[in-house]
Amino acid sequence: MDRAERFLAEGRYQEAFRELVKGTRRGPPPRVAKALLRLAEFYSLYGEAERENLRAALEEAQRSHPKVAEDPLFQALSVFLKSLEGGEPELFSPPTPRAAFHLAHAAMAADRPEAALRLLENAHPLPEFLAWRVWDLRAAALLALGRFGEALSAYRQALPLAQGEDRAFLVLDAAQAALDAGRPEEALALLSEHEPPPIASAEASWRYLEARAHLALGNPRVAWELLAQAEAKEEEIGDPSYGVALLKGQTAMELGRFGEAEAAFVRALGLAPSEEKGFARHELAIARLELGRHLEAEGLLKALAADPAYPYRGSAAADLAELFYRLMDYEAAAAWAREAVLLGNAAAGELFLGHIAYDRMHLEEALERYRRVAELAPEGGREWLAAQQTAVEVLAQLGYPDPEEVLERAEAALRHTPPADEWAGTLKFYAEEARRRLGEGRILN
Repeated sequence: MDRAERFLAEGRYQEAFRELVKGTRRGPPPRVAKALLRLAEFYSLYGEAERENLRAALEEAQRSHPKVAEDPLFQALSVFLKSLEGGEPELFSPPTPRAAFHLAHAAMAADRPEAALRLLENAHPLPEFLAWRVWDLRAAALLALGRFGEALSAYRQALPLAQGEDRAFLVLDAAQAALDAGRPEEALALLSEHEPPPIASAEASWRYLEARAHLALGNPRVAWELLAQAEAKEEEIGDPSYGVALLKGQTAMELGRFGEAEAAFVRALGLAPSEEKGFARHELAIARLELGRHLEAEGLLKALAADPAYPYRGSAAADLAELFYRLMDYEAAAAWAREAVLLGNAAAGELFLGHIAYDRMHLEEALERYRRVAELAPEGGREWLAAQQTAVEVLAQLGYPDPEEVLERAEAALRHTPPADEWAGTLKFYAEEARRRLGEGRILN
């Protein structure tokens, strides 16, 4: 058994399997049962894919020596098998770290991440081949709970303990967690410090995650090149993915290549799982809006806004407000902006209500709405930045009633406005004028 566990720790799974099978072929019944139990444990590492072999190994172990059923490892693996079969696992207080690990695995298979985390507290120490899997399982439980930053920390604990391809696949999962945690720099660092597994599908995923990180960091051209590599790998194995197609569309949008974005989103829609089709349609609608195909965009967005199952109805309503605003149909734009507020997207709805008030020269109303957006929206986001920029413009047009507010909002907006953006020069001008007026005020006092 020690030899098999060493092979497992080194990622030499075929050799480990042969060693485990060898142990089941000779010896007294208790020893054979123990070997079968370890073989069952090996199968459990593969989850659903080896469920039938796991069952067979456990049954054979019990036939060989019925007392093996008293072993905590046998009991924990039996609970895991029940979870794989869709049953409710009968979790128990584990007497050994090994049993704790497999019970936590069972809890995760039954979609009980909180229980898994509790059980994993007792899953130390373990043999090398399971030591990294404890952290990997902890990360999976944290991801299921939406605790992405903590999941990333768990993956970082797992990485130095894993070997070979196991480590490479952990890097993929860790980079995904970093991206989900809003930390693209860390995702990119992880990927650049390691090599992808020599498997085409994994290489495609690697390039896809690199592209996601670069897009988040404002490097759409680099992302575009990486996505071409990901697509080439997918074509090599004949397995195109929804994720790559969707990200290609989003990258094309950033590059202003709206026709290519539309084509990518059409492809993504065809590849999307059922729960993602609404989001793909939404992205397609935005591409068609940018292409000036307003009727097609309107139809898609209205269907999404009316669908109670779609989680981003407020965004669809806000996009309809933008569509009608571009068409200068202010009544329809205002109606959809108010609908966006009702559907939970208050920042975007208030922004367009502010734009409409501004265009109608209702400057005080516009200013109040922009101030509200700046409070509601996350700093640096699209709505927040537009609100801050335009609020500065309105305050200037009102004659700098509060130069300190102008300066504060202009400086805040400049921190998130690219230097090449035309807004950068405008904001600097207003900030300088606000400083001048504040200086004059101090002299007079």
